[in-house]
Amino acid sequence: MAMHPSTMTRADAEERAKTVFFVHLGSYLAVNAWLAYVDLSSSPERTWFFWPLAGWGIGVLLHGIGVFVTHRAADRVLARQAHRQERAERREARQAGH
Repeated sequence: MAMHPSTMTRADAEERAKTVFFVHLGSYLAVNAWLAYVDLSSSPERTWFFWPLAGWGIGVLLHGIGVFVTHRAADRVLARQAHRQERAERREARQAGH
């Protein structure tokens, strides 16, 4: 979904934020399932996989809150796009001046 920053709408930003969240969630689930498998198959008497599960889970939870509850993630996407556009315009101005 590469689009010109000036054409990105709030709806586009919200959709992008949701997509990034679901990629994050998928990575969390896949990696932690693998860690649980490795842990339980190699040393079932001493488990440790719940530590990364809990730690990373807090990050996924906060990410989800930012995307679906406060909608601040869309604001960050729009701000990042505006910043990129400003940098591109400054770069073009410098190149035009040389």
